[in-house]
Amino acid sequence: MIKLETHCHTKGASPCADGGYETLADKYASNGYGGVVITNHISPYSYDHFQGDTHKEKIDYYFNCYREIKDVLNKRGIKTFWGTEVRINIEGFAEYVLYGLEEKDVYDSAPLFTFTQEELFRFAEKKGAFMYQPHPFRTKVVCGNPEFMHGAEAFNGHYGHFNYNHLADDFCEKNGLIKMSGTDYHHDDQPVTAAIFVPDDVSDEKALKDFLMNNRFELFCDFCLYERSLKKLKG
Repeated sequence: MIKLETHCHTKGASPCADGGYETLADKYASNGYGGVVITNHISPYSYDHFQGDTHKEKIDYYFNCYREIKDVLNKRGIKTFWGTEVRINIEGFAEYVLYGLEEKDVYDSAPLFTFTQEELFRFAEKKGAFMYQPHPFRTKVVCGNPEFMHGAEAFNGHYGHFNYNHLADDFCEKNGLIKMSGTDYHHDDQPVTAAIFVPDDVSDEKALKDFLMNNRFELFCDFCLYERSLKKLKG
């Protein structure tokens, strides 16, 4: 089994992230992670930030950023997977992570942030992708309709937000949703606090999606480290 980070942002593609690639790789390697899913944002804000004028040029930039961090992580023996975190503003602030799309799906569609939750879910189902809502009870976030998601983040370990993970865990239980756990990594000084465990032979995004959809799996959640970080935030 490998310890897999499910929710990680990198500078360049995610304007809210500023961590260096080498620092990120060092941190995950030293904490025993065998894999990382890079989930950089596709949102109105990030899309405006992407270099280029046309949709193709912007998505070229987005995937070039992914390939850069993948190269750094792979050199450290860490498997790297592509996912995306799509921000939907037309229904209030909500985000959804997708695994298992192909690059051409992003190129060929309208910008994913223009979809409603239901439209994004139908798109994911059509393309054979897995979709879950991260941090559904974070302050200012709108919890989505559980009918239009496969799972939700029962534990989000970002040290700079009040995530109300107990509510997210209950939400998953009550609605029969697949439970996810992710650090939501953004910054050099951020502790890595979460993961899931997947078999060694999960080697690409489709295999990861199939495993998540068809198996029970163990979550890693460092509640103590997360709570200590929250105490600092509260002052």
